[in-house]
Amino acid sequence: MAKNKSSYVCTECGADYSRWLGQCKECKSWNTISEFRQPKVSNKQQRYVGYAGQTEAQVQTLDTIDLAELPRFSAGFAEFDRVLGGGIVPGSAILIGGEPGAGKSTLLLQTMCALSEHMSALYVTGEESLQQVAMRAKRLGLTAKKLKLLSETSVENICHIAEKEQPKTMVIDSIQVMHMADIQSAPGSVSQVREAAAFLTRFAKQNHVAMI
Repeated sequence: MAKNKSSYVCTECGADYSRWLGQCKECKSWNTISEFRQPKVSNKQQRYVGYAGQTEAQVQTLDTIDLAELPRFSAGFAEFDRVLGGGIVPGSAILIGGEPGAGKSTLLLQTMCALSEHMSALYVTGEESLQQVAMRAKRLGLTAKKLKLLSETSVENICHIAEKEQPKTMVIDSIQVMHMADIQSAPGSVSQVREAAAFLTRFAKQNHVAMI
């Protein structure tokens, strides 16, 4: 029986090594390198299968590519639409960054409340409780009767619930606190953020969900 392969990953910076080291050569941290066993996986379990939104890759000639404009829908704010190139594209993965307190969560809550009036919208909060989100919406005077909220940090659970709810647009607030069960490093580490983002992006493309 073939043995599972092992790699050694720094839980601080995500650097990979073929053997254990006391100090990470990349971030210089001590005792942060852990062994990670890589089990042999089937085609069903491969994380990046269908990453571009297609279950089977197909070769096409350039002249057969459909040049029709991708369908976009408005975020409800003209400036937000302008930054996004004219609106939100189904199946797109949008990353919003900024300093703490800049207003990222407030902007997204306003956007999702507006979108929930005419489409299924799911707001996933990992940093704040549902009560904190509801209190912010009340302070802003937002109509949030149709916006669905979920407090969760497990990427696998989020995608499982989203498959049932089938939202047209989703917010993950924020990617830094999300984690995957088969990644041994802590939430917020480079390896966790990288793998969680890749998993969510694939889910968005395969299910035509606009994910922010």
